[in-house]
Amino acid sequence: MHRTIVLLLVSIASLSSAAQTSFMVGSTWVNVEVIAENLVVPWDLALGPDGFVWFTQASGEVYRMDPDDGSLQLVHTLADVHEFGFTTGLHSMAFHPDFTNEPYVYLHYTISTTESVIKRFLYDASSSSFTNMSDHLLTLPIAAGPSHNGSRIITDDSGMFLISIGETMSASASAQDLNTSHGKILRFAPDGSIPADNPIPGSYVYNWGHRNPQGLVRAGNGIIYNSAHGQANDDEVNIVLPDRDYGWPTVLGLCNTPTEIAYCEAHDVVEPIHEFTAEVVAPSGIAHFDHPSIPGWQNSLLVATLRGKELRQLQLDGTGQAVVADNSFLSNAYGRLRDVLVMPDGRIFICTSNHDWSGTPIATDDRILVLQGDASTGMREPVARTFSIHPNPSNGMIRMDVELEMVTVLDATGRCVLESPGISRSIDISTLTPGSYTIRGIDVHGQLCIARSLVAQPQ
Repeated sequence: MHRTIVLLLVSIASLSSAAQTSFMVGSTWVNVEVIAENLVVPWDLALGPDGFVWFTQASGEVYRMDPDDGSLQLVHTLADVHEFGFTTGLHSMAFHPDFTNEPYVYLHYTISTTESVIKRFLYDASSSSFTNMSDHLLTLPIAAGPSHNGSRIITDDSGMFLISIGETMSASASAQDLNTSHGKILRFAPDGSIPADNPIPGSYVYNWGHRNPQGLVRAGNGIIYNSAHGQANDDEVNIVLPDRDYGWPTVLGLCNTPTEIAYCEAHDVVEPIHEFTAEVVAPSGIAHFDHPSIPGWQNSLLVATLRGKELRQLQLDGTGQAVVADNSFLSNAYGRLRDVLVMPDGRIFICTSNHDWSGTPIATDDRILVLQGDASTGMREPVARTFSIHPNPSNGMIRMDVELEMVTVLDATGRCVLESPGISRSIDISTLTPGSYTIRGIDVHGQLCIARSLVAQPQ
């Protein structure tokens, strides 16, 4: 019995830096544009109190970006940042909760092969620069290593800071030592002191037992989530709770082996609400999306992935306590994705990380992308040139009557399952699993091309 594959041809970005991609989420078109380029490992995207998108680069720069036109302003370059190993340098950034009266910016970065610091910088809006710098704010030393340094900084509902710190690659056992920073989420006051209501009196430790938590977000539903690199197929997303053990290094992801189950029962371990079990995605920045501009993504976590080279959309249940669907978008379209930021107007900013230790940069990398749904922009399906394919139906090679610069096949979730780079008039679909797909392409002149209701019928 033959099964059919329905193939719909819609738009794809060109390979140039001016690439613009449109993809569907339900019945909503989502537009993707490159708004800034020629960056080098942008790490943390943060919405500034001035309405600009601020971001850090691993090499020590802090920038402000106009979210409307992508124009950049260099605010500061760190003199004491130290890069070594794989993922080091300047990482996370946050703003004082009363920025109007106390215009401080907080930065976490490595200053040696063994030490990182959290410092605050006084921001002068008239000159758009930092005019004063503190010493390391915390009385607890923050460890550093060649990788697995974390990190993200956010504020909680009470105006205290939370920062996620990794186990620095070689100190996994210390993730259970409450006297160190390794593998912890720490909580500190704006002046660097230990908050009186911290779960462990006299300690910065908010919770422990993490491997490499690179994502941290306080969602609109009131829940704090974090994403973390596991080992092998155990990357995870967690709900951040005080005074709790997250299991590392004994527990990898879920409590699902005899050893893990015994440890989890004995230590009241918090299990992840989602584990990426099919592949290693290396989740980094995480954001909460609940804007009507993209209805299909409302009440979702958006996770930027490094090794996965995709944006993962985790649909939450009504309580926000469980993930009910995991979908992939922008797979292999822009390379490694480091962070994601959701703006109040529903725009989504994502930064790439192709100049890092494992990336393969193109000429215009690294880049910042902006995603926007049609409900907020008035976008409609792009005007396109139509073309035909043959044979139709087909069980293998499809030929097109126009040369395309690139052809990409996406499944129903927007996940890239097949692509043919370069200029081509054909693509072989014989390896696809029967189901519904999207094929996207533009011609060599940059003209969007579209062909509809095409059927492939594999053997």
